[in-house]
Amino acid sequence: MKFLSLVLALVMFVTIPLSSVAANEDLSRLSDEQVRELLLGMLEEPEAEPEPAFNPAETAYRIQQKFTKIHTRAGEILGAYRELPSLPGAWWDKMTNGRDGRSFGIFVLTFLFCVGVGLVASTFTRRRLNQIAAQDTQATSHAQKFGGRIVRHLISVLVLVVTATVCFFVFYASDPRDRTLFFFYLAAVTIIHFVTGASRAMFEPRDGALRIPNMTDRDAGGFHRSILTATAFGAFGFFSCASFAAIGINGDVHDLLLLIVGLVTTLLLTYAVWRHADAVSNDILTGTPNPSLLRMQIARFWPMITCFAIPAMFFGLSMSVFLGGLPLYGAALISVAIMILLPIGEAALSRAVTKLNGTNQISMSIVARISRIVLLFLVIVILATSWRVNLLATGDDGLSSQVFKALTNITAMIAVAYAVWQVIRVFVDQKIAEEDALYKEQAGLGDNEEVEEIGLGMSRMRTLLPLLRRAAMIILFTLVTLVSLSSLGVNTGPLLAGAGVVGLAVGFGSQALVKDVVSGFFFLLEDAFRLGEYIDIGKAKGSVEAISVRSLKLRHHRGALNTVPFGSIDVIENFSRDWAIMKLKVRVPFETDLNLVRKLLKKAGQELSEVDAIKDDFLQPFKAQGAVEVDDYGFVISTKFMSKPGKQFVIRRYAFQAMQDAFEENGIPFSRPRVRVVIDGDNDQSDPARAAAGGAALTTSTP
Repeated sequence: MKFLSLVLALVMFVTIPLSSVAANEDLSRLSDEQVRELLLGMLEEPEAEPEPAFNPAETAYRIQQKFTKIHTRAGEILGAYRELPSLPGAWWDKMTNGRDGRSFGIFVLTFLFCVGVGLVASTFTRRRLNQIAAQDTQATSHAQKFGGRIVRHLISVLVLVVTATVCFFVFYASDPRDRTLFFFYLAAVTIIHFVTGASRAMFEPRDGALRIPNMTDRDAGGFHRSILTATAFGAFGFFSCASFAAIGINGDVHDLLLLIVGLVTTLLLTYAVWRHADAVSNDILTGTPNPSLLRMQIARFWPMITCFAIPAMFFGLSMSVFLGGLPLYGAALISVAIMILLPIGEAALSRAVTKLNGTNQISMSIVARISRIVLLFLVIVILATSWRVNLLATGDDGLSSQVFKALTNITAMIAVAYAVWQVIRVFVDQKIAEEDALYKEQAGLGDNEEVEEIGLGMSRMRTLLPLLRRAAMIILFTLVTLVSLSSLGVNTGPLLAGAGVVGLAVGFGSQALVKDVVSGFFFLLEDAFRLGEYIDIGKAKGSVEAISVRSLKLRHHRGALNTVPFGSIDVIENFSRDWAIMKLKVRVPFETDLNLVRKLLKKAGQELSEVDAIKDDFLQPFKAQGAVEVDDYGFVISTKFMSKPGKQFVIRRYAFQAMQDAFEENGIPFSRPRVRVVIDGDNDQSDPARAAAGGAALTTSTP
């Protein structure tokens, strides 16, 4: 018997997670007979039936059953059109049952009076709030003004509902049927009032400066009126059907009435989109310089897709009615509203991003970009909630729920990665723009100066920022890929292991590639060169124009572009670091006063130090080093100065001009190579011979 107890305890320990001492105590209190019965009961439990295999014939049979049911129910519902003429009479009998028609007339007048009082209070509240908002000068952007109008309108709608409800219960001792009817039609009036204010705040038919979409007054006014027409008919139509069901008018005629209201609303909404398709397409493209191919295709096909999706959703709801299901009319209306307003809202955010890109408002630009992702995520959540899809579906749910969960996880990961990428990209682009502006200011590139052989190098941050941006993009793409595969049920462990093996194989097989990457990393780590600097690596020389993971590009001062792998670089000679020394040499004749030359050059150096264009570029002043050499034509005078790297050539032009002016003012010529011809022999040479010798000397002499 103890053995049975032990077996039962072991079985329950394996199959049931016992986590408390109380459970063990309960097992110890069981008798041997109870243990035997419990164990036999567990052994006799039927095994779970395996899932049936896919059977094409059975699937075709089920589809045929669905079509048969749709055909039958459609005939029953559509055949109820004969009862439509008697529907108002049935509704009147239900509402006046047990009372006379006079009391119902009092209810109608009371309803109109209460709604009128609510509308007056709502209008007064909105105007008062608008007067207060007009005194606020801080709200300057479209988004702030639009948000303020929406908030004020929501407050006015709340005032309408509260005022009408209080007025109704104060002045009318209502019948339960009247209360139901009052709240149904008050809900319809509230929806119409809200949509009217929200649509007016967005389209603003009378003021283009406050309009969110980029439309003409005619298009904005037409879109606004079309939306109001569809909303008014749909609100009163659906809430009238709801009131019929509340007082007991159900059956096929009620379903037919719902289908009729839905069909008319569908036609009104489809006409609104089709009538203003060009306006929506232009709004998507307007304000976006160089729109991408995706945006152009969306602008072209989105109105067509919407015009197709609205009837498609109505068709799906009709099939749901014919199959006996519960049609989600509210979810369909919300989906239609999103399809109409989403491109307009996204286009407005895109224009805001474009406008902020040219300013220093980095945080606002990032917020505008991330708002597009937040908008997309909210749309997904709203649609899932409306259509009753569980975003937190577990593995035990159906296939559709699992697929939707995977897509939701992937979308959320993409949204987060996109938001992070936008933050990184905007920050890096802004810093690059600031560094480029500072570089141009320091290099004086805005003065149409000659491009020098050795330019001023950019900062280390400007050199590394593009590489960091590329690394961030690769990391985010890898994370999104791994998370997406994991959400789809793919085990990423073997993939990572395989990637490691492939990496080792590539490392062994492409040692030159690894050498290039590692060498480049250490070159950048040691700050051996930067963008814009002029370097000489032996095989090539030029200004550093671009840096990648494995190579750099050098632009020679004569225009040639050299691409050099990092692994092939042995020595780097950088001409653009810290300072540069320029030495200039001139020749003067032997009879020149060298002390006078030294004084003149010293004076010229002082004058150069006062020239506004170059005085800030000197690190050491221009000065003479005296006669350093003697050749066949005169003394060689050496001068030198120290300047910022890249500025020595500009200073050299001013120095040559200063020396020429100083020598010319004091009558000191520059030494020129000369040839002296001495004619030996008799002095009785004829004049033609002497002339020929003199001409040869002049021809040989260099001016």
